[in-house]
Amino acid sequence: QAPLALGCSCCLARQSALYPSLSVSMMLGRIAAASRLAASRTMVRPPAMPFAGAARGAAHVSAPKPLSIRMDSLFVKCMIAAVIYFVPQDAVFMTGLFWYWHNTATCISPKKKHSDAEAALEDFKAKKGFEDVKVSRGRNTWTVTV
Repeated sequence: QAPLALGCSCCLARQSALYPSLSVSMMLGRIAAASRLAASRTMVRPPAMPFAGAARGAAHVSAPKPLSIRMDSLFVKCMIAAVIYFVPQDAVFMTGLFWYWHNTATCISPKKKHSDAEAALEDFKAKKGFEDVKVSRGRNTWTVTV
């Protein structure tokens, strides 16, 4: 009889040919050992100090945020390219939009300079038919609230 050698797959194939019952028992033994090893690895261990430090020396990240950003990374290069591409056209669009809003507001309620504000207020009240209005007098601008 050949001596039993544990090791490479060619030896195992030769042993399984010579000793068919032995190969089945070896296979079952290896499965049992692997399951015991896996069970001992996956045991839940309570943390010694919760939230105090990270396991296995890894950094504790509370949110998916990068710990450091390199300036030569693809993320940084894409952000720079996006700013260079989008900011000028956004600036042009927003300038036009603000100009439109200002123009519309000026057409709705134009600002006029009056030499005599009291007379202008009385004229406004007579024209609109108001008798009791609240006037907020600023340094240069008076605001009328009904």
